[in-house]
Amino acid sequence: MAISYDAYRVFYHVAICKSFTRAAQVLNSSQPNITRIIRQLEQELGCRLFTRSNKGIVLTAEGEILFAHAQTAVQHISRAEAELKSRSGMQTGQVTIAASEAALHSVLLPALRDYRRDFPSVQVNVHSMTTENAMRQILHHLADVAITTKPLRRDTDLRLEELADFPDVLIAPPALAAGAEAPCTPERAARWPFISMHRQSVSYEMLRGYFSRHGVLFQPTTYVSSLSQIVPMVSSGLGAAILPAFMAAAQLRAGEVAQVPLTDAPPAHTVCMITHVHRTHSAACEELLLRLRQKR
Repeated sequence: MAISYDAYRVFYHVAICKSFTRAAQVLNSSQPNITRIIRQLEQELGCRLFTRSNKGIVLTAEGEILFAHAQTAVQHISRAEAELKSRSGMQTGQVTIAASEAALHSVLLPALRDYRRDFPSVQVNVHSMTTENAMRQILHHLADVAITTKPLRRDTDLRLEELADFPDVLIAPPALAAGAEAPCTPERAARWPFISMHRQSVSYEMLRGYFSRHGVLFQPTTYVSSLSQIVPMVSSGLGAAILPAFMAAAQLRAGEVAQVPLTDAPPAHTVCMITHVHRTHSAACEELLLRLRQKR
């Protein structure tokens, strides 16, 4: 029975991620499906490809041999696909974008509005995700470009270009803000009930570092998976939050939340464009990258 390219592609991503679960996330599949494909591949080849260790999933000796060939094949095919897409020009091209939420609303949507007007035939695929997941999409050639908050960690295979800075502000329910000192110290603000993105997010790490510089342990009382969830929670009285000012602009104007000045301004969100250094982009993608660079 002939083994499909998809099986080798799944094997390649499991080997890179060292985890069936993370590979499933990268491939937008399920962990049981990834496990089933690997088991079928091992049966067809008559050997084990992975084994478990205290470091997670690792390649066996046979797996190392297969990976050396699969890596070359998957990367060459990805580059060939990009080259063929570039030859199709702007009429039938497509662009796949991985975007974090803050970057989507602040930079990407305004750029896409003009881009779609000028190139209505280009298919644009936008996937909203965290910065870390967006970087994985680029590393595994599953997206052409990532527009995200500046990552805290760098990778030599990724090209990072800063596009814009957006200041963060402290917002709170009006009743809580009314009793606050102006300006408020980070030490005092940290005693309030706080709403934050989850611990694996860049936003959480930025705030943890900010409060740590003031000798304060950052201990949110509520964690969310999306920045858009934060402002409604603040307006409902669940606690304070620090986030990009533009995300709370409407609620600030309506008086649903209040801005509290801080003695030390919180870190700004820097929005970046991330691409793979070894990837050839289609003409459609290159045009979008050019427009994003021009908006800096």
